[in-house]
Amino acid sequence: LSLHDALPIYYDMEKQVGADIVNSISFFNDVFGPMPFKNINVTDMPIFHGEAFPGFIHLSFSTFLENGYDGSEEAFRAHEVAHQWWGISVGYNTYHDQWLSEGFATYSGLWFMQATLRDNDKFMDMLDNYKEEIMSNRNYLFSKGQQAGPIWLGYRTNSSETEGDYNLIIYKKGAWVLHMLRMMLLDLKTMNEDLFKNMMKDYYNSYKGKKANTEDFIKIVNKHFGEDMTWFFNQYVYNVEIPEYEFSYKTEITDGGKYQVYCKMKQNNVPPDFKMYIPILVKFDNDQFARLRIFANGSNAIVKLPLLPLEPEEIIFNDLNSVLCEVDYTEWSE
Repeated sequence: LSLHDALPIYYDMEKQVGADIVNSISFFNDVFGPMPFKNINVTDMPIFHGEAFPGFIHLSFSTFLENGYDGSEEAFRAHEVAHQWWGISVGYNTYHDQWLSEGFATYSGLWFMQATLRDNDKFMDMLDNYKEEIMSNRNYLFSKGQQAGPIWLGYRTNSSETEGDYNLIIYKKGAWVLHMLRMMLLDLKTMNEDLFKNMMKDYYNSYKGKKANTEDFIKIVNKHFGEDMTWFFNQYVYNVEIPEYEFSYKTEITDGGKYQVYCKMKQNNVPPDFKMYIPILVKFDNDQFARLRIFANGSNAIVKLPLLPLEPEEIIFNDLNSVLCEVDYTEWSE
């Protein structure tokens, strides 16, 4: 019995799967650079995962059954396509650098899903699911199990006591690292993403046909950020702490009739020198809003926003799900 005979709806899905393959190639050509191969051959296989080779992709038979509703199938197909860029064209040097393949392919798949479905909610929901898995990993009702290792540990994150951590940390937390870089480079006024795209194209073109390590990627990041971003990688790639923020704010009206806003951010679960750039969304009446990026550091930091012409109705901390963290909104206290 062939797979086609067993799955009669296969033919209806072939065109949709094929469209995602073609469209993801076009998307990645635009945001990363030209695909290294002239053609890609795609076939199904009777297992529940995919695998990529130079110019050739295995996709699970299950992705030919239905698209589903959460965007995961589109992301899965694009993930395997993205390996033509990440893992095949740009290889990784050692197991410490595996996230440059799997984390990059995972985020590339999510990014394509967001673009092709034009659905930010599904994109954010998937990121939230990843975050929930990362934050709750082996947090039992009355105890905690062995903490997951850092991204830099590669496949060694898996052990008899940490089963499943390779997928969780290398794929999903690795994807989150790229998302945070993308959000830090995002122009909050125009929502233009050229800075992130240019960075990824530079990395791809610099190491195409070569094996890269994490330090190589950091050099490219430093170049495009215009500052030494080693602190960011130390926090999220080489270490394991994830911040929990207590956020509050207060508003005062000035003599000139403008509004002065103070934001307080208390960091928990991280060292005192942990720091991050975090976007906030300031909402006003009549659907008006402003986006700002603030620098959070220290155990109990207070940031004064620029004077505002209107009184804020609400302030959203960590706008656009930009940082891998947990946020608890609290009342202002002196």
